[in-house]
Amino acid sequence: MIPTKEIMMKKIRTLFISFFLLLILILATATTWVYSQINSSLPKLNGKETLWGLTDTTVIERDKQGIVTIKGKTRTDVALATGFVHAQERFFQMDLLRRNSAGELSSLFGKLALNYDRKIRHHRFRDRARAIVKQLPATQKALLKAYTQGVNQGLKTLDAAPFEYLLLRQDPVEWQEEDTILAVFSMYIDLQYYDGKRERTLAILNKMLSKKAFAFLNPKGSIWDAAIDGSQYSPSAMPSNHWLKDFAKKEVGKQASRSNQQNQQHQQQKQLTAKTDYQGDYIPGSNNWAVSGKLTSTGSAMVANDMHLNIRVPNTWFRASFEYPSSTGKTIKITGATLPGTPNIVVGSNGHIAWGFTNSYGDWSDIITLELSKNKQQYLTPTGYKNFAYSRQVIAVKDQPSVEIEIKETIWGPVIGKNQAGQPLAYRWVAHDLQAVNLAHTQLEQAQNIDDAFAIAAVSGIPAQNMMVADSQGNIGWTIMGPIPRKKGQVGELPTSWASGENGWQGYLTASEYPRMKNPINNRLWTANTRVVGGTMLAKLGNGGYALGARASQIRDDLLAKQSFNEQDLLNIALDDRAVFLTRWKTFISEQVLTLANIAQHPNFIQVQQIIENEQQHNTKNQQSFSASIDSVAYRLVRNFRINVRNSVFKALNKKLSAYSANYNFRSIHHQIETPLWQLITKQPDNFLLLGENSWQTLFNNALAKTITDMTKNQPLSQATWGQTNTTAIVHPLSKAVPFIGQWLNMPATPLPGDSYMPRVQGKAFGASERMVVSPGHEENGIFNMPTSQSGHPWSPYYGMGHSDWEQGKPSPFLPGKTKYTLTLLSY
Repeated sequence: MIPTKEIMMKKIRTLFISFFLLLILILATATTWVYSQINSSLPKLNGKETLWGLTDTTVIERDKQGIVTIKGKTRTDVALATGFVHAQERFFQMDLLRRNSAGELSSLFGKLALNYDRKIRHHRFRDRARAIVKQLPATQKALLKAYTQGVNQGLKTLDAAPFEYLLLRQDPVEWQEEDTILAVFSMYIDLQYYDGKRERTLAILNKMLSKKAFAFLNPKGSIWDAAIDGSQYSPSAMPSNHWLKDFAKKEVGKQASRSNQQNQQHQQQKQLTAKTDYQGDYIPGSNNWAVSGKLTSTGSAMVANDMHLNIRVPNTWFRASFEYPSSTGKTIKITGATLPGTPNIVVGSNGHIAWGFTNSYGDWSDIITLELSKNKQQYLTPTGYKNFAYSRQVIAVKDQPSVEIEIKETIWGPVIGKNQAGQPLAYRWVAHDLQAVNLAHTQLEQAQNIDDAFAIAAVSGIPAQNMMVADSQGNIGWTIMGPIPRKKGQVGELPTSWASGENGWQGYLTASEYPRMKNPINNRLWTANTRVVGGTMLAKLGNGGYALGARASQIRDDLLAKQSFNEQDLLNIALDDRAVFLTRWKTFISEQVLTLANIAQHPNFIQVQQIIENEQQHNTKNQQSFSASIDSVAYRLVRNFRINVRNSVFKALNKKLSAYSANYNFRSIHHQIETPLWQLITKQPDNFLLLGENSWQTLFNNALAKTITDMTKNQPLSQATWGQTNTTAIVHPLSKAVPFIGQWLNMPATPLPGDSYMPRVQGKAFGASERMVVSPGHEENGIFNMPTSQSGHPWSPYYGMGHSDWEQGKPSPFLPGKTKYTLTLLSY
């Protein structure tokens, strides 16, 4: 007879095995379902699809990298097919773009995005997008309608929704015509200040500092200036008296009296161990340059462009080539980069002209100080007091109740806050006007020369860009593409009252008023987010926070160093990682800090001296330059030393201004801070009472000591290379939320050369979102590479293809390669 205990054990074992098998079955079923859903969201690459809205058969060809060529009988058919492809390859990216500017990210990501949505809703971009769509010309409306039809049919044709929605447990929402406008508004948010941060910071500086100190910290020019018209502006003189105004000096004095020697020593030690952000001074921008046909072997001009943006998976741009007949029957072929969410080629070449962009950083917004009535319910305008307008906004939040906010508005724009005196501030911004966005950009597809391009640029609705254009006849030119407001009165970098009517905007410049330059005597043009022109042309553009001219001057000098160019020559300029900007800082360390007397007091400094000298000898021997190469320790030392010096020099001032106002933001003004910084550390004035150290030499010593400490955590200094810290982290936005998927979605972590103040701009997740070199009429010799790849789907056969070429700076072909996949779209 079998014991009861043994029977029970047998039953338990049977139940356990059954449960285990059931669990395996459930997991296998779930895995199979997830796999099938992800696999079903892959785009259609071959075969036939019938789409509503096409007038005739349209063909989508892809090469092995997924670069598309769309061949249609009409431009609207090409737009529809473009929407179809964008949706199939990049719909989630498009969705993020429209939600980003509409203030609707919370519905996807929950309360994590709520604060951001609150800020963006002040601009009511969805309402503005709808208004823009209504007033577009008929031809542009037709393109927008066709593109929207293509997007929604591309989404529906997928056997399953894009895989990101599976992870988010959401369903994708159909595309609307206004969403294309919202995609462009997202570029406004990326490329211009949506919150007036820089102007508000300058207002705080102006309030707290003497007139000379304000001018010193906000210089109009520097030795790095490289304007294409040769204009120069001198740096402001260093203040000879106190920096702070009387009321501010009293506050500083109170703080200083509370300090004692022990506290200073404690702060000194705290400074050495404090965490420093050594990320570069990256700003959304770009480089572009052009050489005329007099400097090429073909007689056709040539243009180069690399647009600097945050880089993630998938990339911002999607490569494409369009072919369709013109009204005269000639075939139009245009190749370049598209922005998923929009139906046009953003940068590229049509065989007659080629063009590229850099962010202009003109003054495209202004803050208005409002004058209120006694009961504070109205604000003063040139026609008298007016009531505020109010708009109710409802923000949907994932897994939580919706949040309702109220937007307060004026005739000039929304109220974005108050100054320290309690006065409300309104925001006037180009992005709020009907002129902000249109599809006039598509006319570049049929432009024949530079003059055509100039005319189109002046009526185009995009965030104002430096447009660099070259044509097949050998001409080169620069202008601004995008709306330029006409201003009157004292409207500029500081907030002003517009109540009297003396200050304000008076519409927009006409085409004949646009600044432009064509065929300069030296046959070369360049821009790099710095001041491009001076005089009356600069007065029209204003200053919205120009970058330091270090990149621009290095590009200029590279161009002037040669008398003839081919495509590889221009690519070499894009890959120039020489540390011209930091060379004087390397000399400064050697002469000011690494002296025999100073090393005797700081023995650990000798290793810095040895590294710098050894690398210098190596570079001299191998005819190399001091550069941001991945194996350089000296570059990282000099770079980080500069950052620590900068932070220390302005630490006390920043602390004081931040305490005075939460709206103070040092980063919004530090693009030009190198000029006053260099004057301070080389002249070392005694009247700079905000130094925060007992001497300039102490500050320099502490900065180098901190640099060494931070670079030698868990390693010797000799191993702390630039490549170690400048290793890419190009990831999909969902990989942080769902880490285990990162191994399939993210690009490999790779040490890369380059940095902020040189043509090869490169950070961990920032840099050239594309590199393009092309001569119109000779596209077969052109170069184009970009990070990540065409596809947003990790199981795509071309996912990640082309990324290594971008990393290594290889001259990948500009034109699509041999056709590997063909999808034929049929009309009903």
